[in-house]
Amino acid sequence: MARFIVLSVFFLLCFGIARGGIWLWGHITGEKESVFHGARTVEPAERKPGSRLIVLDAGHGGRDQGTSAGEALEKDINLAMVKRLAEILEEAGETVIFTREDDIKVGLEERAAFANQNEADLFVSLHCNYCEDNAEVQGLECYYREDSEEGEALANQIVQAVQEEERIENRGTRTAGFRVLKKTEMPAVLVEMGYLSNSSECDKMTEDAYQELLAKKIAEGILALRPSEEEQEPE
Repeated sequence: MARFIVLSVFFLLCFGIARGGIWLWGHITGEKESVFHGARTVEPAERKPGSRLIVLDAGHGGRDQGTSAGEALEKDINLAMVKRLAEILEEAGETVIFTREDDIKVGLEERAAFANQNEADLFVSLHCNYCEDNAEVQGLECYYREDSEEGEALANQIVQAVQEEERIENRGTRTAGFRVLKKTEMPAVLVEMGYLSNSSECDKMTEDAYQELLAKKIAEGILALRPSEEEQEPE
């Protein structure tokens, strides 16, 4: 009887250690949030006649919240902004699709691949910035890939549109090797819309009225590069 009890305890201990080992291994090797492969990977998006297909990319998402300041989370601001921007662009006749429409994580490679697979005309990624060294820094910055003349033109148009609005601080265009810029096959920009590390700009970034204004100016820059009717190919 005593031997049976000892063996039972021994097997229970082994089972417990094994379960604990599996749990620990899962956390060490990365029991991470699964990466969502593409936003709408079903049929390619249907373009409206004479429109461009524009992929709007809300940076971060899911457990990857991006930067933050208090209750202001970058991932939420980015998502709200792409939806506002999409409404304006669609009203102007463009076709818009998203890399994410909800609070989910999408890998950087998947974001670029989604745009490439859909043969998009433009890729626009929206983000918020943060400066740990200087809380006074504020303003919008628009990044493009160094070897992309069309990306540079798009960035310049967005910055020019923003420049015309005095309520939006403007820090101009810059080049960068962000993966979503390097891996996309169409003109692409990444817009850092403002600094959450600056308290006044952070407050503005969470206001509906300012988000609407910012979306309107970014849309103006995007629409400024729309081909004229003469330049568009016949159906």
